[in-house]
Amino acid sequence: MPNVCRMKPNMNILADENIPYVKDAFHSLGNIATLSGRSIKNADLKQTDILLVRSVTKVNKSLLDNTPVKFVASATAGFNHIDLEYLNSQNIGFARAPGSNAISAAEYVLAGVCKWSLEQNKSFNELQQCTIGIIGYGNVGSRVKRLCESIGIKCIINDPPLEERGAESGAADVQFSSLEEALACDMITLHTPLTTDGKHPTYRLINRQRFQQIKPGALFINAARGEVVEEPALLDRMEDRHDLSLILDVWENEPAISLDMLKHTLIGTPHIAGYSIDGKIRGTEMIYRAVCAYLGQTPQWRASDIDFPGHPKTRLELTPREDKRRDILQAYDIMADDARLKRMLNDTELADGAYFDSLRKNYPIRREYSFLE
Repeated sequence: MPNVCRMKPNMNILADENIPYVKDAFHSLGNIATLSGRSIKNADLKQTDILLVRSVTKVNKSLLDNTPVKFVASATAGFNHIDLEYLNSQNIGFARAPGSNAISAAEYVLAGVCKWSLEQNKSFNELQQCTIGIIGYGNVGSRVKRLCESIGIKCIINDPPLEERGAESGAADVQFSSLEEALACDMITLHTPLTTDGKHPTYRLINRQRFQQIKPGALFINAARGEVVEEPALLDRMEDRHDLSLILDVWENEPAISLDMLKHTLIGTPHIAGYSIDGKIRGTEMIYRAVCAYLGQTPQWRASDIDFPGHPKTRLELTPREDKRRDILQAYDIMADDARLKRMLNDTELADGAYFDSLRKNYPIRREYSFLE
């Protein structure tokens, strides 16, 4: 982030319309307008000082060239949609919301694990004998570990960049394992960022060769980024052998996803793993505070002041002593999300991408059911 902006508020702010409470939060800082995130283009930014986005907006030179944008904030944890090198070269400030949706995404994984184990007619004790390979141990992966361990599942952790950082990573007490060991587990779940360069790129990390290392009958979950998986290779395995259970929240070529891939999922959802209202509002507050800091303003809006009549928080005390799988699935009905997306299979007119985006835009209120902090 560059130095504090010396200009007064009354900035022109353009925001993705799917950022909840964005007008309530930012109205005191300037004139705020909203658009669909996928439709934001260069011409819309000719009088914009601050741009607020989510993951569907590609923020790069093409979008920002010859605009007055001075600060960009993404109400998401990931930032592979942001050209940070370009922002830095133009002295454009940037902020994001790391960890804002981590609890929600971890709960999505746990709900998926519960549904899979019940579909497989596994007793709670049999589920506790399973192992889960967690690939990526950041904000989401670490919470997946805590949730899974809270009900007695053994976790195998793979995160080479974090492992190489050693004590400074904050995960010095974690026992890391190889990718091969993680892929050998009964369940595998992906929580890496999407990177294409560096020592450990994650683009198509799970490729055709890696899929051969996953044993028949395993559960494979991707709630990271679609491009972390070589989707054609996964589709080939499912069409040849159909011997994995798939939970996919992210896809290559979003929003025009592969119907053939969707057909093979136990659970298929429209990139909403982190879409609890709690997580989204947490993200709004994080970028609001970042913009306030940039403008040198004292924050006036707090997410904790929002009231949710009719949607009380559901608290579940997770314990390895008691089978709470059906309680978890009642607290978050993951199969309702699956059913909405799979309407595409019976109505191909919904497969052009607009329906996928509409499911995200009109996502029902979902509360978090566990409290990890």
